[in-house]
This record gives sequence, C-alpha cells and structure tokens, in this order.
Amino acid sequence: MEKIIIFGTGKLAQMVYFLLKDNQEYEVVAFTAEKPYCNSNTFLQLPLEDFLEIEKEYPPSEYRMLTVLGGLKGCELRKAMYLKAKAKGYQHINYIHPSTIFQGEVELGENNIIFPNCLIGFSGKMGDNNLLREKVYLGHEFDLGSHIFIGVDCNIGGEAMIKDCNYLAMDTTITNNITIEENNLIGIGSLVLKSIATKGSQYYGRPAKERRKDGTEK
Repeated sequence: MEKIIIFGTGKLAQMVYFLLKDNQEYEVVAFTAEKPYCNSNTFLQLPLEDFLEIEKEYPPSEYRMLTVLGGLKGCELRKAMYLKAKAKGYQHINYIHPSTIFQGEVELGENNIIFPNCLIGFSGKMGDNNLLREKVYLGHEFDLGSHIFIGVDCNIGGEAMIKDCNYLAMDTTITNNITIEENNLIGIGSLVLKSIATKGSQYYGRPAKERRKDGTEK
C-alpha cells in the first residue's frame, strides 16, 4: 500500500481524500499546505504539515504525493504547487477511479486525477497534473498537455489537442479534430466547433465565442 500526502486543503482536495479513503492501494497519511493555510495541526483527523517543512517528517524517498487544486482560474496555481512539490523531490501518483473505462492503451504522465464514471478513448496521451471530473468523455487519439481542468460531464471528440493550463467548465462539448491553445477558459455549457488559436482568452456559448473580460463579445 502506497503512503500518500495530499498537497492541498480545499474542497477538491477533500473530495479526492474521500475517494482514496477506502481504496486498498493507497493510504493517505497526511495533508500539507503552505503556511497561511495551516491554521491547525490536523485536517480531516490527519496531520496537517507546513509545506516548507514537509520533507523533514515525510521524506520523498518514503512517501508519494497528490497535488490537488481546482476551481476557476486555478490551473496556473496548481501548476506552481505541483512544481514546488517536484522541486522537493516528491514523485506523484496518478489516481484513477476504478469506474473509469479505458478503450485501449493511453500514455499518462503523473499527478493526473480522474474522478468516477469517465470514459477515455484509445491511443491518447496525457501530460502531468490534469484533473478530470465526473462523467468526462475523452475521445480517441486525444492529446492533452499538462495542468488542465476538465469539469463534470464534458464531452471531447476524437483527435482533440488541448494544450497546457486550459480550464473547461462543466458540460462543455468539443467536436472532433479541435486544437485549443494554452490558458483559455471555456465557460459552462459551451459548444466548441472551431479550433481556438488565442491564449489567455474566455469563450462562452453555443457555439462558443470569444468574450472580453467584462463579458461582452468580441
């Protein structure tokens, strides 16, 4: 049984803890967070350790980690947290809920977290530190970068390429053969019919259209 530290104390970290709690492959032994979030010595009845000191009590040679952060615009912060843990020497596991269906072989990095009832297409590849919420469909021959959040009930067609640090809100649909460049936000219920070449933009609607930060269409 692998001994796991969860880096994060937000709602998503709590969800992942309860998924792992009864899993026979893993034992969550502690939480860690940066000092401003360590207002107690315990969290969910487990030790809560200051991330600056975590390796003293839980050395990376003996423990592995899951870095867990979600939320709107959380991709860059989750990336920074993940890289800090890597810099300390921690290896990350992939957590894949047993209800996930893989249609064939896929290539996975690390710190990928796949929630219940997802279907993952054949011959795809996924980088590091991605999070797929419940009931995601990810079509064949997909190419996912790293630090991506895919919300509940998203449907992504075959041969899609989604680059680093994208946020796809719940119920987003992306048709086949679409490329989405880095750091975009796709709003709830959007339908993406064309590739997105911008970076750092927001898209909403059916079909999805780019919007300014004040919510007006470009």
